[in-house]
Amino acid sequence: MCGIAGVIDSSGKLNVNLLEKMSEVIKHRGPDDKGIYFDKENGMGLVHRRLSIIDLTSGHQPMESESGNSLIVFNGEIYNYRELREGLAKSGARFKTNSDTEVILSAYEMYDTESFDMLNGIFAFAIYDKRKRKLIIARDCFGVKPLYYSFTSGGITFGSEIKAILCNEDYKAELDYTAFNSFLTYRYNPSPQTLFKNIFKIKPGEILEYNLNGKYSFKKINNSNLSINYNIKEEEAIEEYSFLLKKAVERQMISDVPVGLFLSGGIDSAVIGYFMQGKSKTKISSFAIGFSGKGNYNELKDAEESSRFINSIHHGTELSKEEYLDFFGKSFYHLEEPAAETTIPALYYLSKLASKKVKVVLAGQGADEPLAGYKRYYGESKISKYRPLLNLIPVNLLSSVLPRNERIKRASYALNFSDELQRFLAIYTIFTPQQKEKLLNEDAYGKIKNEDIDLLKPWYSMTKNLDDSLSKILFIDTRMKLADDLLMFGDKMTMANSLEMRVPYLDKELVGFLETMPSNFKLRGNKHKYIHKKAAGKWLPKEIIGRKKRGFETPMDEWLQDSFADDAKKILNDRNSAGNNFFNLDFLNKMIDNHKSGKENNLRRIFAILSFEMWYKTFFENYTSAS
Repeated sequence: MCGIAGVIDSSGKLNVNLLEKMSEVIKHRGPDDKGIYFDKENGMGLVHRRLSIIDLTSGHQPMESESGNSLIVFNGEIYNYRELREGLAKSGARFKTNSDTEVILSAYEMYDTESFDMLNGIFAFAIYDKRKRKLIIARDCFGVKPLYYSFTSGGITFGSEIKAILCNEDYKAELDYTAFNSFLTYRYNPSPQTLFKNIFKIKPGEILEYNLNGKYSFKKINNSNLSINYNIKEEEAIEEYSFLLKKAVERQMISDVPVGLFLSGGIDSAVIGYFMQGKSKTKISSFAIGFSGKGNYNELKDAEESSRFINSIHHGTELSKEEYLDFFGKSFYHLEEPAAETTIPALYYLSKLASKKVKVVLAGQGADEPLAGYKRYYGESKISKYRPLLNLIPVNLLSSVLPRNERIKRASYALNFSDELQRFLAIYTIFTPQQKEKLLNEDAYGKIKNEDIDLLKPWYSMTKNLDDSLSKILFIDTRMKLADDLLMFGDKMTMANSLEMRVPYLDKELVGFLETMPSNFKLRGNKHKYIHKKAAGKWLPKEIIGRKKRGFETPMDEWLQDSFADDAKKILNDRNSAGNNFFNLDFLNKMIDNHKSGKENNLRRIFAILSFEMWYKTFFENYTSAS
C-alpha cells in the first residue's frame, strides 16, 4: 500500500521542491521507499511513497513501462494480477518485475483504459501516457482507496490525501458551503464533494483523463447492467457464495510480508479468520480493541473466544476515555474529512497495535452493505412494502413516547416521501432542512446550497434494472456510504500507522454475485445477512453466529450524558470556535442539554457538529503540513 501524488502545471512554475513537499506530507503512507518523476519541459511531476508488500526488491515507483511509453504511480493491491500477467504474457507482453504495478501498466498499453475493468483489487493510480500526452487517474469500483484532485490555475494537482494538494500554493483553502450542507445531511461528504472548495474526490469506479493542453473528461470503469437471478436455489446460492468468499480471502492473503486480522466479536471477521488460518502455514495474528464503561461496549472477551476457535495469536487492548478524547482532536489531521463516526479514534489505536506486528490486516468491513446487515434495511423493506398502511400508524406519537429511539424518528421522517429517491435521502438524513434552518446562523444559512439529492442520483440511476427498493439501497450503500464514510476513515487511520487494510467482502467477483441474488437471500423476515449466516454455519460454532451485532460501538452516548456534555458545550461556545462562526449556539446548547438529560438521542448530530468543529480548527486555524 502506498501514497501517490502529482501535478500538471502549464505555467512553468513547477519545481522539484513542490514534489518533495508532497512526498514528505504523505510519508506515513509509504515509509519504505520514495520516488519522484519530474518532466520540466511539460510541467509534469509524479510522486510515490511505498509501503513494501509485494515484490519487496523491485517494485520501485514511478514505474516505467517496458516500452518506455508510459509511467505509473499506484496505491493498492491487484489480487488477480498473476492471472492477468499470464494472459498478457501470452499476448506478447514482457515483464521486468514480479509486481502487480507493472501488470496494470502492461494491461493499459495493450487495452487502454478498458483494461481497468479487468482489475480485481483495491486501487488508486495515475498513468502518464507520454505518447498521448495525457494523465489518467482512476479509483477502484468500491472506492476502497481514496484519490483527490483539484483544478488549479496551471492545470491539475492530485493525491492520495488532501494534504498533498494543500502543498501547492496555487490552491487557496476555502470552505465549500454546498458541501457543508451535504455534510450536515449525511454526516460525511459523498463523492465528488469535499468540504474544501475546489478539491474533489474521484468517484468509485471513475476515470479522469487530463490532457496536457488542459482538456479533461470523465468516464466509468464499467457499465455493467444489473439484474436479479430469481431462478437460483438457496442451496446453489450458499455453495457459490461459500466458494467465492473463500477464494476472496485466499486472494487477499497474497503478500511477501505477514498478514494479520482485525478480529471483533462478530461473525464477519471470525469467518475471515477461519479461512485465513486454513490457508496459512503458521498461526495468524489477530487484533481487537474494547472500551471500559457501564455499557456493552467491550468486545474483547468475544474476540478472545473467536481467537481461540480460529487458533490465532491474539492481541487485545482496552481504550480509556482519556486516550480516546486525547486523539479525537488530533485525528482530523489524518482524516482530512470530518466523517462523524465515533469509532475513528478506536480504529487508530487498533491500527497502531497491529502495526507493531504486521504490515497487512484483513478486516470484516464491507459485509453489511451488500448483505443487508443493518437494522435500517429492515425498516426500508417494510416502508417500501407497507407505506400506505404504516401511514395509518401514529409513528409521530411513538416518537414522543420513545424520544431516544432514533430509528422510529427517522422512519417517521421517511414516511413523508412517496418518491423512492426522496425516501432514500430521508433515510440518510441527520439534520433535516427544517433543523438546518434552526441550527445555522443567518450568515451561514444564506450561503448554503442544497444539492443533496444530486449526490444520490448517479448511483440511483444505475439501479434501474433492480425491481425492489432494498436491492437498490444496498447497491447505493456499497458504493457511496462505504467509500466516503467507513472505507475513507478505515484507510486514513490504518495508513496513519503505515498499515494496509484489505476487505475480502468487497472482492469484485463476490459482490458481483451477491448483487444478482434476490433480496430475500440477504434479509429474510428480520434475519439479516441470511445467506451469510447459513453459509457460516458450516465453519463457525453457534455461539459466534448467534452473537448480537454491536457494530464496534463506543461509549460516546454514555459520555455525552455525563461530563463530556459540558466539555462539548465549552468547545462549541468558545469565542474563536466554528460554532460561533456558523451555528446558532442556543439551538446547539439545547440539543446537548436534551441529550444529557435523556430527553432526546442527539448523539449523531452532536458528534457531527463536534467533528466539523475539530476539522475546521485543524485546517483553517492551526494548519501546518507538519501537524
